[in-house]
Amino acid sequence: MAAGFLRSGACALFVACASAPPAAGADACSCKNLESLQQELENALFEATFFSDLSRRLREIEQKQIEVNKDPTHRDSGLSVLAASANARAEIMAREFNLPHPQVAGDTGPKSVEMTPNTCKQPQALLDALGNGAACKEIGDIVLEHEAAHRRKCELDGADKYWARLPSEMAAEEAVRYAEQAAAMRNLLKRVIDNGTFKVSAEMEPRLNSPQFDVTYSYVTAPVDMEGLSSPGSDSWRLEGSGKQIGTIKQAKIAGMNCSGYGQLNDRANFTMDTDGLTMSLSERTDSTPGDIGIRCDEGFGMSMRPGGDSGAGSLISGERLKLLIEQVRDISTFEFAKIMAQGGMSVSGKHRTTVELVCPGFGAE
Repeated sequence: MAAGFLRSGACALFVACASAPPAAGADACSCKNLESLQQELENALFEATFFSDLSRRLREIEQKQIEVNKDPTHRDSGLSVLAASANARAEIMAREFNLPHPQVAGDTGPKSVEMTPNTCKQPQALLDALGNGAACKEIGDIVLEHEAAHRRKCELDGADKYWARLPSEMAAEEAVRYAEQAAAMRNLLKRVIDNGTFKVSAEMEPRLNSPQFDVTYSYVTAPVDMEGLSSPGSDSWRLEGSGKQIGTIKQAKIAGMNCSGYGQLNDRANFTMDTDGLTMSLSERTDSTPGDIGIRCDEGFGMSMRPGGDSGAGSLISGERLKLLIEQVRDISTFEFAKIMAQGGMSVSGKHRTTVELVCPGFGAE
């Protein structure tokens, strides 16, 4: 391609890039830009892999044509190695280059960047638009650094040599540039997530029912701050948090008697969250503490009603896309304790709601 190509915040394909100042038209990145950063990262990862594979495939085509040209009797002998490779490149790009996110959220920059042939120059106005059109400032800085890296190589090699390279060599450079871009986007994504605060809350209202027994419990865990930071040595990391789970009896009817609940449970809810900035999983462990709840009925009947086995552990969310706000509602009848009670003739129904919120500095902290 001689002109340019759709970008995920990067330079035109197989072209050198002129220098450009850091992006100045966008606000600093924070976790409110989570979706944009995730999409930029996924695009760059795709492109790094794509161009690495493209380089390999084109190199095979080029080598094959070189060998063919050694045999003057071969019907394809004498064909241009560069042309054979460039034609294959165009076909592969048209057929297989499909970005995960062709339009990154919040990006208003140009889709391609033209470059004057046989030079290391690009129009400054386009470079400015590229950086300033990014969803936030640091994304703009990263994509402009991608451009500048191309420029530095072009100037180091010399424009004549740089433009005379075979397509496989150009693709190999793109693979390196996008690998660098992906690493920078991942580090930025981790930083903005670290600067925010994850809050996890949960509500569960299991209704236990049998012919002579109908009781609805309420368990509420107020928002818990999760603690844990990313590490430069790993793409994924763990956060943990602990809070109070308040348990009460919401309604009760036993043997036809209308009853009311008393007491309150104050158990511990311990949450563990694993994320790589793109997806997340959440598990919970509850630990019983001293305390009880019970019921009193109009006819004078009363009893302790702390449910057996109300402590336990399990997965709440698995492999969910990480967002600023995640709400997941599950049918309690699918929980393991409900299945066990059902074997004893007690049906369990109701909903369990888990909420995970990423609160960004200056946002959502009213």
